[in-house]
Amino acid sequence: MQAAGPDDPSHVGPFRTVALLGQGGMGRVLLGAAPDGRLVAVKRVHADLADDEGFRARFWREVDASRRVSGAYTAPVVDADPDAPAPWLASLFLPGPTLSEALEAVGVLPEETVRRLAAGLARALADVHRAGLVHRDLKPSNVLLTEDGVRVIDFGIARAAEAATRITHTGALIGSPAFMAPEQIAGGDPGPAADVFALGSTLAVACAGKPPFDGGSVPSVLHAVVHEEPDLTGVPPGLRGLIGACLAKDPALRPTPQAVTTFLGAVPGAARPWPDAVHARIAAQRAEVDRLLRAVPAGGSPRVPARPPVPVPGSPSVRVPAPPPVPPPLPQRAPRRRRRTVAAAVAAGVLVVAGAVGTATGWAADLYHLVVPEPVPTPGGVPLSEVADRHTGALPACDTVFARVKTPAGFSPRPVLDTPSRVTPHEGRRSSQCEWATRSGDRIHVTWDQYDGAGGRTGAERAKERYEDFYRRGTTPRDPSPGFVEEAAWERPGGRYCVLRGRDVNLVVFLVVQGPGLPVGRCEDVARDIGRQTMEAVKAR
Repeated sequence: MQAAGPDDPSHVGPFRTVALLGQGGMGRVLLGAAPDGRLVAVKRVHADLADDEGFRARFWREVDASRRVSGAYTAPVVDADPDAPAPWLASLFLPGPTLSEALEAVGVLPEETVRRLAAGLARALADVHRAGLVHRDLKPSNVLLTEDGVRVIDFGIARAAEAATRITHTGALIGSPAFMAPEQIAGGDPGPAADVFALGSTLAVACAGKPPFDGGSVPSVLHAVVHEEPDLTGVPPGLRGLIGACLAKDPALRPTPQAVTTFLGAVPGAARPWPDAVHARIAAQRAEVDRLLRAVPAGGSPRVPARPPVPVPGSPSVRVPAPPPVPPPLPQRAPRRRRRTVAAAVAAGVLVVAGAVGTATGWAADLYHLVVPEPVPTPGGVPLSEVADRHTGALPACDTVFARVKTPAGFSPRPVLDTPSRVTPHEGRRSSQCEWATRSGDRIHVTWDQYDGAGGRTGAERAKERYEDFYRRGTTPRDPSPGFVEEAAWERPGGRYCVLRGRDVNLVVFLVVQGPGLPVGRCEDVARDIGRQTMEAVKAR
């Protein structure tokens, strides 16, 4: 927490700005004081983002969601103005660290405290779901530990459970990878069970200090969530069963928030529900707020014009006194679309200097593709909507793959979740995975995802969409001639190991080669060889 800066308005709506609570790419969270003396946390969105109609629609949704679930386990909404040039939302200020901040201070929480945390979060999710919503981004940084219990905050991506419209563009990653449910990653509509999955991940972090699914990159984490079992090392035995159930891959197998509450039973009351270090942070935050309030004048005119707030139905009404005269506003900056056009023109100008657009590489191409979408290559030149599925039927079992694939010396098969015949009807996808390992810690992992034609789309179209989800310019370079699949892309997380993703018509293959004996420079050849052999095993079924 720090004093508000010179670029912050002295008022947001009726609220006098006191301090900066936090900031990020979307905006700033300010501590404000209402005319009646109440303290509020004001989330104020950057005006640039407000030019995006989709973002403004999302903010409107956050206001509505926050209002609908205001209660004992959330921060009540006081006021909001989603139509302001810089939209804002004010909720009651509740002193206390986030769970992530608390874990930085204490390391991990004892089992009794995690049970108390789990009970509060389960009650909060029950309230959210009862309101017909799904939070979709429950994680330690969205959990507040206050003097009297837990609060869930930030409904920025909450969504009505019955809604069918998509506000974000197709393919957007909405959520935090380590806390997203498998169905959320797969592009499906997350329901209340997705929040329970995030609850399991959050509780695991509170117990062990680390997420149950980890990796050196976002794609690796997403793969682990979908295909690997959670690492519950450090979770007390008394909570391992509950957290494991919350992390079930199948949403239907996860408990409801009410079932979580029943499992935990009655939680003893406590005047100080958290470890002493957490209560010390709460006291320090209160003292800092008092200091900042004394340092800021009680009155003062706004530095920027303040629009009257749009009352939020069901929230307390705050009357705004008429502001004193203010100087004429400065000229507005150009609308966002204009800026994009100018940026594209600048990028194009750079490419004229650097060389032809079609042949530009390196920094010039990177700059150009910041504003102009990068072309997506499609091997073969035939529209994927006209390509028949090449791979059909059940994928080979690992025993078959192990018998056909020759690995480097020292590797032996390693038991993993092997479900080659599993078919998820609403996804039209078969998935299987096999793994080899050495005693020294080297590992070779391969996963196949076979997509069938569904929903009027061919399996090749669906596989291509999934394959491209992993592509990141500058991070996952494409391999124009992998040899064993139609197309492939590489990733070398941290320069430590190899990840290879390939697509062959309607089949996506994912290979990980890592370990002390397989550094970058050697893991590439092993990945190609294993990829070639495993694809031969798939084709020979």
